[in-house]
Amino acid sequence: MQRVIKVICVAVGVPLLILVGCIAADRIPHSRATPPKIVTDISSCLAWLKKPMGAYRITDGDLVYYRVTGPAGRYVASGPSAYTFDSHGKFVGWTPDRGDLPTPGLHLSPDAKEEKISLDELRSESILFGNYFW
Repeated sequence: MQRVIKVICVAVGVPLLILVGCIAADRIPHSRATPPKIVTDISSCLAWLKKPMGAYRITDGDLVYYRVTGPAGRYVASGPSAYTFDSHGKFVGWTPDRGDLPTPGLHLSPDAKEEKISLDELRSESILFGNYFW
């Protein structure tokens, strides 16, 4: 009887420990990608990220959004983390994995167009909505 209990404990315990370990390990890149409360606009995001990976302009009808990408917020991510801003440069939300997880609070139509822009272009456009940074 004791042998059966040991086998059951090992059969349940080992997979459970592996699962808990994977979840805990995935929290490390997530915590690094999570923007601090000081990120309220594009300039504060770029200052915090230091080395952003890319920038995009998203046009959805009359609406314009900007997106800055950074290191992935998951170990097995299908895309980089993404930080989204409205047309005035104010922070809208973020996602740790742009490939699998949409940005909460951002609802784009299927016709929305996303074009890659340079960080210099993002900086020059941000002057138009009052965010000055270099």
